[in-house]
Amino acid sequence: MKIIKPGIILLIICAVAGALLGYVNSITVDPIEQQDAKKTAEAMEAVLPGADFSAGITELETPISGADFSDDYFDLSDASITSYASTDMGYAVNVSTKGYGGTVTMMVGIDNDGIITGVSVISMSETPGLGANCQTSWIDQYEGKIAPLNVVKTGNAGDSEIDAITSATITSKAVTRGVNTVYHAFEEGLFEGGAA
Repeated sequence: MKIIKPGIILLIICAVAGALLGYVNSITVDPIEQQDAKKTAEAMEAVLPGADFSAGITELETPISGADFSDDYFDLSDASITSYASTDMGYAVNVSTKGYGGTVTMMVGIDNDGIITGVSVISMSETPGLGANCQTSWIDQYEGKIAPLNVVKTGNAGDSEIDAITSATITSKAVTRGVNTVYHAFEEGLFEGGAA
């Protein structure tokens, strides 16, 4: 009897805690989805300003892997494209790579001529003050470039180069791998829609 009573109490506590967690989850699911959708819409507008996104987002059943575009010079194997939006101006593409602190998820804009129109980091867990600076004006240097791009530490990037974030080369390369993967997928014609 001494063992049964604590077991029943523990069972009741677990049942109540489980019910409360389920209730909290049911309350927070919609707001989290709405916030994610808002972040995605803002990122799409940031990388393709003025584009008409009314056609919606194409979710890929099988993500496009950067491994398909890796070679001896560019290792894109950790990059993964999960969705994109087609517009008459080009594409807004959701791509993720591995940074220093974990996954870096970004939206990359590419126009119908293959020119990068912008990059917006949606989520990341990079080091504050270092890799987290990928969300500052540093990211603007991708705009107008044609990939593939290399990361340099010279402070004087050329047409096919990106200046690394000071003391955060791993993050800089992660963002650049995402951009290069989007470019290669575009070049291979893997995105449907857009301008004819």
